[in-house]
Amino acid sequence: MKTIEGGWPKEAKFEPTFLGYEYTDQDSFRKEVEQIWMKTWLLAGRIEEVPNVGDYFTIQLEKESLICMRTQEGSIQTYYNVCMHRGSRLCEEGTGNMSKGYITCPYHSWMYDGETGKLLSAPNIPRETEEFSCEKVQLHSVRTEIWDGYIWINMDPNAPSLEESFRLPESWSIYEKYDMKNLRIGSQKTYTVHANWKLLMENASECYHCGNIHPELSRVTPPNRPRQWIDKNIPDTEVLKHVGAMELKPGLERVNLDGKAYRPPFPNLKEEDVSKIYYLHFFPHSYICMASDYVFVAAMWPIDVDKTIVKGYWLFTPEVLENKEPIQDAIDIWDITSKEDWEACEWAQQGNESRVYESGGILTPIDWRVAKFKHYVHKKLEEPF
Repeated sequence: MKTIEGGWPKEAKFEPTFLGYEYTDQDSFRKEVEQIWMKTWLLAGRIEEVPNVGDYFTIQLEKESLICMRTQEGSIQTYYNVCMHRGSRLCEEGTGNMSKGYITCPYHSWMYDGETGKLLSAPNIPRETEEFSCEKVQLHSVRTEIWDGYIWINMDPNAPSLEESFRLPESWSIYEKYDMKNLRIGSQKTYTVHANWKLLMENASECYHCGNIHPELSRVTPPNRPRQWIDKNIPDTEVLKHVGAMELKPGLERVNLDGKAYRPPFPNLKEEDVSKIYYLHFFPHSYICMASDYVFVAAMWPIDVDKTIVKGYWLFTPEVLENKEPIQDAIDIWDITSKEDWEACEWAQQGNESRVYESGGILTPIDWRVAKFKHYVHKKLEEPF
């Protein structure tokens, strides 16, 4: 593990930010949706959100709505939330259960197979005629893969596999210790942020702001403590970014509001890991914060050029949840920190809309991870459509 001298690597430099219009222009936003969001793997949720046959949740990405569901065969499939009859939304609720894993349109009761997406029946319509065949009608599916309990989706049918895209190693020296696939959701929250999605990811990519707007987090993980980055066994790929670790203030035991231990640490952690919180970023929209006794996950979904929905998940061991051990301390620290972040992003959105910010601002060497994110976005936008 390397420690950054002075807070940033030697190659970091001063450079421009995104231009102002890149945070406010509707055409630019649409291009980002098509060139980035429709072509990459996105963290949709956790498998325990759909434990039973027919369980589903929906995802909103700009104008597209998706259904992620547990099928009759026990697999998890994702479909566009659009009936192939006359375009009605199939599911209006954010979560629910579809009886026996069949997807039935609320408008005209066309019913689809949850496993294959094929049309099973259409009331008062023959299954087979010269002009119509149920067998040939099918919901539009979205590629879905499971990785360590996380559900990942990709709307590009020709995209490389999740493993190829991330170049995931068989074993990570840090990540594997958390046994993610066996963790369970202890709490979920959804936030609406009136800011461009890039501002949220930029904010998550640096801690330059932490001492100013995160007094609670800074009390337990002071931003001036040594920061570590890029473990040699974790691939720093185009999409998967290991941001690093922050250390607890000496004398404190956990990353929460008072620094006290309310749960035992994860069993596979070494003593040196218990005093840190590790961060993983997945471009373009999610990050995982790995504390010694819980994991916090955030996934951002752009709805409009100046509106983003964030879904937050708090993960714990099954034993902690079954034994009803306290978890509110973990929820509070990241709920407070997240709300502080989202307010700051809204400040930035308001400033970005000013005529004096048309040419953008300045990224300093300490903003080097923000610069990496900017380069990622621009590279994606330059790729053939």
